[in-house]
Amino acid sequence: MTTDSASGHSAPFFGSQRDFWWNEDFVGLVVERLGLTGTRSVLDVGCGLGHWSRVLSRVLPAVSEITGIDPEGAWVRQARLVDADRGRPIQASVDRGWGERLPYPDARFDLVTCQTVLIHVADVPTVLREMCRVVQPGGTVLVAEPNNLAGQLVRSSVSAQNDPEALASSIHFYATCEAGKIKVGEGNTSVGDLLPGYFAEAGLDLVGCYLSDKSSPLWPPYSSPEQAALVRAIEAAAEDERCPWNRDEARRYFLAGGGSEAAFAEAWSTRVRAVQADLAAVQSGSFWSGGGQLMYLVGGQKRPTVKQPTTES
Repeated sequence: MTTDSASGHSAPFFGSQRDFWWNEDFVGLVVERLGLTGTRSVLDVGCGLGHWSRVLSRVLPAVSEITGIDPEGAWVRQARLVDADRGRPIQASVDRGWGERLPYPDARFDLVTCQTVLIHVADVPTVLREMCRVVQPGGTVLVAEPNNLAGQLVRSSVSAQNDPEALASSIHFYATCEAGKIKVGEGNTSVGDLLPGYFAEAGLDLVGCYLSDKSSPLWPPYSSPEQAALVRAIEAAAEDERCPWNRDEARRYFLAGGGSEAAFAEAWSTRVRAVQADLAAVQSGSFWSGGGQLMYLVGGQKRPTVKQPTTES
């Protein structure tokens, strides 16, 4: 994740549909449950263009400082962490750096957080330990990460017509790519399932583990802003032939995960045809889906510093 270009890592996933990832009242409820309403300083690790920071800036009533950090020079230059029309001033800044070695002193922030960052990380415990280091004792590390493999089971009006073998093939393809992505050190796309154990390894006390209540339903005539954004995402995926990775990425992951060249060629052709079928159904007004997804929001608290008793001679 070190490309310094006009479009950095994960650029295909930073479309307008990302603005609709969360129901903000749900995030606000989690903030209340975790006792974060007094949070003043926030670090957003792997901030990208600032989508997650902007959500948090709306639901943290006392926040006065948000810092983003990202390895991509492109995102450091372009990130916007706070809404332009925010009524209350919030100090916002973005630094370039890596989650494995955060350039901040110990106990610097009240809240340290990330969204869909650990799915790209080879050594999750190391990043979480760094996040724990820079949060103050008694402060919170809050992480939003998915199980993306589960998405292969979500049906649409198109895929619901497929036979069980086609569903099994789709799951096998994704799981093989996921295994290969892990093997080449580029992260686990379903890491959300494993966060409780990783939090414990990092020395964090788990204080909350939630599933987002947000789905992304789509049905004709696709007229709302969110649905229009979802349609644009389908159009872009069909145009770029992303399933969800591009062909070169998927091939590399598939082979590393134990698949063969012949099996990849067949599976990839099937995936591309499926994306094209989705687009054709959207264009004819015959595509719909509940758009379910499995996104975890996990909070851990850094243990307060315990002062050792002094002895007098």
